[in-house]
Amino acid sequence: MKNIAILSIAGLAAAATAQSVTLHFDIDGDPLGGSDVVADSASWTVYASFTGYSDPTAYFGGFVGSFDATGDGVASNLQALMAGEGTPASANGASVESVNIFNSALLQTNDASNPIAIFSFDTTGTTSELSYSATGLASVFPNSGIFSLPDEYTSVNIISDRLVIPAPGAAAVLGLGGLVATRRRR
Repeated sequence: MKNIAILSIAGLAAAATAQSVTLHFDIDGDPLGGSDVVADSASWTVYASFTGYSDPTAYFGGFVGSFDATGDGVASNLQALMAGEGTPASANGASVESVNIFNSALLQTNDASNPIAIFSFDTTGTTSELSYSATGLASVFPNSGIFSLPDEYTSVNIISDRLVIPAPGAAAVLGLGGLVATRRRR
């Protein structure tokens, strides 16, 4: 009987470790993959996805923290895409700080989309490679019950597209190629 209890507890622990949250910083329209985009400005959408929940009504509850830039530039047009926002986020260079966004079954804003778009912003003035990570707390509700408590994650998986700045020589070559193509059409 003790062996069965130990196996049951081990099975529950294995199931709990299978649960995870991923934040994806997307600029190319593919919320599940990471890619390089050559430009000096971009419109970013942050998606959240989660795994390990068997109830189809499970939903991403929210995020409190910051989106940390690995390069330079200026973030602007900060927009929460979830139903609730505790305090407005603020930009610090290309990073986005004081993010406090949420959905709630009690407020009937629980959305079981997976992945779900949670935030968007623009970056300009980037002079080096730019990608993102996150610091903070993400939550997932295991079902849509109004008295359900969320599972909280201080460590999340990150998938980030990269904004890659072309070298000045490469930009000049591309510009000359466009000029030649224009002259040939005439």
